[in-house]
Amino acid sequence: MSTARARTLVPALALLLLPLTACSDDPPPPTSSDTGYDAVSVLMQRALDKRARGLRTRDVARFRRSLDAADHGLVAEQQTYFDNLAQLPVGELRYEVAADTITPVEGSEDYWVEVVLVLGLDGYDAAPARTRDRFLFTPSPGGGRLVITSTTDHAWETAHPGNAQPWDLGPVRVEQSVGVLGIFDDTTVRHAGAVLDAAGNGRYDVRSVLGSTGDGVTTGVVVYALRDPAFLRGLADQTVGDPDRADGLTIAVPVDGTDARKGVASYRIFLNPRVLDQQAGVLGRLVRHELTHATLGARGHGAPLWLSEGIAEYVSVRPMAPTRRRLPARALDIAATATALPGAAEFGGGDAEGWYAVSWWVCEYIAGTYGAPVLLLLLDRLADGADQAQVVPDVLGVTPAQLAQRGVGLMERTYSG
Repeated sequence: MSTARARTLVPALALLLLPLTACSDDPPPPTSSDTGYDAVSVLMQRALDKRARGLRTRDVARFRRSLDAADHGLVAEQQTYFDNLAQLPVGELRYEVAADTITPVEGSEDYWVEVVLVLGLDGYDAAPARTRDRFLFTPSPGGGRLVITSTTDHAWETAHPGNAQPWDLGPVRVEQSVGVLGIFDDTTVRHAGAVLDAAGNGRYDVRSVLGSTGDGVTTGVVVYALRDPAFLRGLADQTVGDPDRADGLTIAVPVDGTDARKGVASYRIFLNPRVLDQQAGVLGRLVRHELTHATLGARGHGAPLWLSEGIAEYVSVRPMAPTRRRLPARALDIAATATALPGAAEFGGGDAEGWYAVSWWVCEYIAGTYGAPVLLLLLDRLADGADQAQVVPDVLGVTPAQLAQRGVGLMERTYSG
């Protein structure tokens, strides 16, 4: 929410705005004697309805009528946004004015307001996602409407991270195959075929191990592979480690960014462009790792990272021949130092790759000794921050330290020969 305080509308301005006429696309103006910001809110909503309908129907003329046509920079910027959304399988799209956030700009007839975008991707979102943004409106030249003159408030966006999607920030190239939606840019689209194949095959590989489980899971998966990680910076403190350094990330898209209780609309995958030049086997393994997180969704939320990341690694290598399941270069050196199961500090440090490998082989040990279903049983038991010092012995009959030693021992026997 904006920290700016809305002020009472100046009576003269209210009188100016009330008798406005609508365009042919709009319903008749309100006939009641509105007070405060009611009339302003109605005119904002009309502009937003026009914008939404233009986007839904791919009617660029209608879309542009919601904009301040005198601002050529705005029109060009918004044309990019229109072109981006025209490539997406939009199922539901509408805007709502957050009327309690209307804030007049001192010394002008302009208004800032928070708007709610309700957007669902057909076949990819379990429910439409509600996100907020802040728009600036100004009276049209004829004085009969309010039009959008800015969709960017940098200070507000800094205070409200995580709202932007790649198509909000610059030109994208969208490619699609059965069940996979790929979001690329001009520098990464040449890899679209490999990415779509990896994700399409990976969906079936992962579900053959896990089944369909978790929340926010739909028939399709959205994969981002873009050179500019600007949208990731809005996810600060919402991912494990540094998003700019990660090879891949799984991103939860909430149904409502202001109310976590409403759940998740979908889980989407980000691939760092540097992995796109890797061999198909390496790319496929990374995609399966992230798809494991997406398939599990919120299941095991709050479980230790060694288990959630270890399961993702365990699942990611299942389609690979054992001789092709390679370790990171320093994994055995890191394993030799392991006296306990790794924690968040190990995953966030410079030796994270080695600790991922240790976690993977702890899960290999669990699956090989107790059966693969025990991995998910342990995930459920360790959810919500349960004490692993109690849960691990209860489920496995060994202490966490003993479990770490046995997983490391199995890894060393497998790779030291």
